Amino acid sequence: GSKMPLVPSFRIKLEDQILQGLATVGKFDGKNPCLTCATSGGKIFVYDPYSRRDEQDTPKVRYLNINKNITAVASGRLDPNIGRDILLVGTNTDVMAYDVEENRDVFFKEVPDGVNAMVCGRVGTHNQQPLAVVGGSCNITGYDADGEERFWTVTGDNVRAMALADVTGDGSNELLVGSDDYEIRVFANDDAISEVTEAEKVVGLAHLSGSRFGYALENGTVGVYEGRKRKWRIKSKNRVTAFSAFDLTGDGRKEICVGWSNGKLEVRNQETGEVVYKDSFKSPISALLRADYRQDGGGDDMICCSLDGEVRGYKTQGALGGAGSLKDDEFMDENVKEETLVELNQKRQDLLAELKGYERNTRALYNAGVGGETETTGTIPKDTKVNSSLEMNPEEGCGEVVLSTNNDTVIKAAILFSEEIFDEEARFVYFPNPQRVAKVAIKPKKDSAADVAIKVLVSSRTSSTYHVFEVDFRLPRFCMYLPLKALPQVPASSVQVRIAERLVKIAKWIDDAFMLQTSREVDDYSEECGCHMVCLRDSKPLSIRAVNAGDDGCDVVVHCDDMDTCGEVIQDMTKALGLGDVECTADFPYDMERLRETLTRVDEYNALRSRLVTDVADASNTIKHLVIRAEDSRILKDWKTMTRMYGELRDLNRELIREHQKRVENHEALLAALRDVNQTIQKAAKLRAGGPKTRMVAACRQAIKVNNVHALFKIIQLGADIAEQTAGFE
Repeated sequence: GSKMPLVPSFRIKLEDQILQGLATVGKFDGKNPCLTCATSGGKIFVYDPYSRRDEQDTPKVRYLNINKNITAVASGRLDPNIGRDILLVGTNTDVMAYDVEENRDVFFKEVPDGVNAMVCGRVGTHNQQPLAVVGGSCNITGYDADGEERFWTVTGDNVRAMALADVTGDGSNELLVGSDDYEIRVFANDDAISEVTEAEKVVGLAHLSGSRFGYALENGTVGVYEGRKRKWRIKSKNRVTAFSAFDLTGDGRKEICVGWSNGKLEVRNQETGEVVYKDSFKSPISALLRADYRQDGGGDDMICCSLDGEVRGYKTQGALGGAGSLKDDEFMDENVKEETLVELNQKRQDLLAELKGYERNTRALYNAGVGGETETTGTIPKDTKVNSSLEMNPEEGCGEVVLSTNNDTVIKAAILFSEEIFDEEARFVYFPNPQRVAKVAIKPKKDSAADVAIKVLVSSRTSSTYHVFEVDFRLPRFCMYLPLKALPQVPASSVQVRIAERLVKIAKWIDDAFMLQTSREVDDYSEECGCHMVCLRDSKPLSIRAVNAGDDGCDVVVHCDDMDTCGEVIQDMTKALGLGDVECTADFPYDMERLRETLTRVDEYNALRSRLVTDVADASNTIKHLVIRAEDSRILKDWKTMTRMYGELRDLNRELIREHQKRVENHEALLAALRDVNQTIQKAAKLRAGGPKTRMVAACRQAIKVNNVHALFKIIQLGADIAEQTAGFE
């Protein structure tokens, strides 16, 4: 496709570095957009091109010293009553809202598990005021303009990317969240209404329209989803360092904009992923922002910032007026032209190689005479087919995809493509002594269904010419479970749910999910049905039993010592049987014991933390005292006392550095412990569905806030509703 001329509408070269992902544009005086970025040394600079030029003493760039490692920067109308944007700054330990115009803190909150990502805006239906939404390790918290917590939910791992958008079309914003467990979740209020699993950590999300959004992964993959279905993706050897979506063609549809670690900027069509425009910078791109920066009535610019402080603005095609008639080449950088030539050359080489292959085959056929049924052509019977199936191999602890031909042709090699199963997204298997049947071992890391595209190379026994057969194979979600007649020992942990569904339907679900045949013996009069299995991944047993409870439906009990697995089973059943609200009784003695230990550790770390803070405060006072005495001695030329004072200062300084190291280690341990707590709540939430799931998460948060461990355990075990009735828990 022709590259679109995207005119840089302005260029600025700033003195300071712009750190990756740490930039925002805010109207801090209510009118003029200011570029605000984190730079080295724990500083933030605010670049205001509209600062009054006539007053010599207002520089265009102002600095804010945060003196901590800045991890997130955002801005927005947090308080609609004041009519100007507030700057939000996140660090490893806290989040601060700052009024740039008035030069004052709006609020300051300690966030023990750190800030990884931040957005500002309205979330869901339960409050109409905008929130500062903070993504930490395994949880998401929303603060209002007073710093009050108005929103909290758990997610599976460290949050890396967030976007606010109305995905469902109900008029209120959902929250798109990408995290380190490869999941992209959509939250409506505090409930995850949709999840898709990717192949790597999610580092960028951008909403396009409706349920369509773009995503970027840590391994250089960029693509687009429509709901849970992926439309396209591409993969690069470079890292994605900035990710966003803007309508730059002026056709009313947003394009995907990607900044790369090698300084390239790409704009891709959201339908096809085709590159419609490129540009390049001398250093990695650190942010892609949007604002009407020049305020010339031409609408918003896309603002592209790079690490070394170069900033360029780009206009939409339509907003350029007469400039739109210029030729593409006039805007294509030299190195972009170069790149296009290299690409075309590569295509030419590939096509030439293909042509040579065809010519060689034609010659061989011609030499073999008419009819040409010789070994050179490598012909195989016309009705040759390749079949595929799945078998379990308990000795090797894995599953096997079994490929077979339907005649005496043999399989020489196979290439399997699946990003969910193979780390490198593909696996090539060569069979040195080819047979009719070939087996390929597979071991998915998670219980999630996966599509495997297989290319099988088939030939007659003696020929060296291959025919490529394409086979699409669907790997079921729970394919790593081997059925057993009985379990040597029933796991101590279990989850029990009562569902309004016939036993026959449940038996059918068990068969579909685990590739079994339990439903053969089950009819409407059966008392119960079930199955026993062992997981080939970690050798943990799993048993499912459904008991007929008459008119009330059935009681389903899942026994497994892994809370995660139980959650996956319940979620699969909920989805397959179309259940709405599901409440459960959860009994996980090992997990609860671990949680009890973790909470004790959290208390210890917090106590140690406050003790370290007081120690540092005491030491600071001593330092002031010593410095004054040393200076006095210097003025009085009392060298002996002066030397002693500076000696003591040096010792105290060493002591402080050691204390600081302790604080860092303590903070990291606290982070890990808090993360464990959040992950346990997330796992317990997966044992439920609908309202009970949402209420359980909210109740757990309350219990943690008031440090009521007994209530927390009750909620995880029985759910929020019953725990409240039994304990009068508030």
